[in-house]
Amino acid sequence: MNAEQLKITLKELDFKKPETIKSKDLDQLIRQMVEHIGSTDAELRDKLIYTSFYYLTKNGYLNYQQMEYLIKTSLDRKHLFFGIGSTNDDSVFTRAFSSLVIALILNRDRIDRFLPEETALKSIESSILYLQKEEDTRGYVAEKGWAHSIAHGADLLAEAVKHPLFDLALASECLNTIGGCILKETAYIDEEDERLIYAVIALLEKGMDENLLKEWIESLSKNITDLKNSTGYTPYFFRKNTNLRQFLKSLYFRLLFLDKETPARKDIESILKANLIV
Repeated sequence: MNAEQLKITLKELDFKKPETIKSKDLDQLIRQMVEHIGSTDAELRDKLIYTSFYYLTKNGYLNYQQMEYLIKTSLDRKHLFFGIGSTNDDSVFTRAFSSLVIALILNRDRIDRFLPEETALKSIESSILYLQKEEDTRGYVAEKGWAHSIAHGADLLAEAVKHPLFDLALASECLNTIGGCILKETAYIDEEDERLIYAVIALLEKGMDENLLKEWIESLSKNITDLKNSTGYTPYFFRKNTNLRQFLKSLYFRLLFLDKETPARKDIESILKANLIV
């Protein structure tokens, strides 16, 4: 099935009419969807393939075997880690949208627990590794649509943290991974900071020591202050500084809205008031 045929098939699906889904060979269909998951056609990749995966998993159209196939395939080197480390090429679409499929399956497994433990643990481990290794930080790509790799990777990490098999011993590594995303040499403009916060909140709700978050925030602030002192007001400094300030402001208000009176919230307020990272 080529891309145009797949578009026609997916457009025929009406999730308000189950008969339009049950009439399809779903084994063949999901294989074709995975094959085209990194398409540069935004309509096919985002509006049709991802949206269809969302409804197929959320509404129970896929059986456990099919979902296990999806997550194992999405985790391999031809998908989540396809071309990892490269920048400004089309491989980012395969990685970013594979991460969303993994997040969908982890979400279902959190409720139904159908995945082999080894697969679930590999998914959790890969969610951290992916964000550590992703270097293509583009959000919207002209004529090709959303890549949004950091935002999608953050969604995956948040789902991994929420999973029952997530070990809080990984909390520090998760925070450092998020910090690495914040301090990449790029200025985020597509709300990546907001999506990264989902993973932080998931860690807190999982029971992470709030002092660990406080110490991490202080470390990030010191990193930026040291960078300014060593390089001056360079574009390199400004990009990282902008990301951190946006992240801290967003995190502060998220904690406020959730009524979480954490040591971290007070620390963020002190940092911003004292203008220590400017």
